[in-house]
Formats: sequence, structure tokens, C-alpha cells
Amino acid sequence: MDGVLEPLSTAVLQAAAAQTGERVIDIGCGCGDTSFALAETGAEVWGLDISTPMIARARERAAGLERVAFSVGDAATQDYSTDHDLLFSRFGIMFFENPIAAFKQLRCALVPGGRVVFICWQAPKENRWLSIAGQAV
Repeated sequence: MDGVLEPLSTAVLQAAAAQTGERVIDIGCGCGDTSFALAETGAEVWGLDISTPMIARARERAAGLERVAFSVGDAATQDYSTDHDLLFSRFGIMFFENPIAAFKQLRCALVPGGRVVFICWQAPKENRWLSIAGQAV
């Protein structure tokens, strides 16, 4: 999936423009691909995902690396310290059961002036890439 999503990942990572020393939460980080890319900018990255197997794989990949850590957890209900500069997500936020409550909770993680950068699929009827595949199935 990381390979298929690479062009989209590149675009959203560029939009995020993570900087050295920033504290970033990678929401729905999966196996860590975007977390590692964010950490390469010099940011400190916390990858968060509800999938235990994916976080286990991310931790394996992160062995010996600094500036990146991974946790199993639900970003919508997680307790946060208010010291993060960037909330980032590549298709992770679209799974929130209650998006309004989730974003209110996530807002608690940001410093004043912090930012949120994410990419998310549109509804299937608005997204030809998904709707054509669904029709073929």
C-alpha cells in the first residue's frame, strides 16, 4: 500500500512541511511509512494506530532510530499533552466513528498556532478511483 499511495504521501508530506524540532502526531500511522518520512525532517514523531500488528511492524522498522515512537491507541479518545506542533494523517482520520468528538479531542494536543494536515478519501460517489473499483467488483 505504501508504494501505491506514494504520490499522495509525497504531496501531503510536502503540505505538512514538518520542521526540525517540531513535535508531530501521525494519526493512523499503520506500519510507520509516513512517520519515518516525517522524522527525516528532524521532527519528533509519535505514530499512533489502533492496529497492534501494524504498530509491532512499525516498531521493528524503527529499531535503533531516534525521533520516532509508536503506540497502539485510538486517536479519537487518546489523552494528549498540549505540546504538539502538527497533527498529520494519511487516510487515518476517515475511520473516526464520531469525527466531531475526535477532532475536539485532537485539538487538545496542539500548541497555540499548531496545524492539522491530512489526506482523506471523499465519499465513494465523489471518488471515481474507489467507485470504479467497487463497480468492477
